[in-house]
Amino acid sequence: MSETKQFRIDAKLINAEVYWKAVYNDGTVLSQFNEDGSENKYLDIDRSKIAFFELFAGTKLIFRLHLEEGRRLICRRRVELNIMTGKTESIFLVGWQQTVNGSNIQDIAYIFPDGHVELAGKWKEHRIFCEPVLLECEKNGLL
Repeated sequence: MSETKQFRIDAKLINAEVYWKAVYNDGTVLSQFNEDGSENKYLDIDRSKIAFFELFAGTKLIFRLHLEEGRRLICRRRVELNIMTGKTESIFLVGWQQTVNGSNIQDIAYIFPDGHVELAGKWKEHRIFCEPVLLECEKNGLL
């Protein structure tokens, strides 16, 4: 059973525009946004070649996930409305999953709007707002 650990990132950075970059084993990079303003989608990431995955706020690196062989990337952004303030808040989920002897093993970082980060194992039911909904190809181990 995994234990939840907490870390903190400057909350001002989380509330800024956050974007991702996938860095491949050969050193090439796929950024969420290209120089011409066009956007690459999450499904454009070549998961067979990814070395690490990064989140940036502006030009500042706020999170990096190193992926070992056999581990598949999980990345989701959950947006919820804070009914007290009327503002939307984003929670980022970044981690990996791997099938070992038929079991789905996961490790996920939950990056919250106030800047704190929780590291946890597989999804737990009491965190409904953070559930990483798997794409059909992820459920079947195709990504």
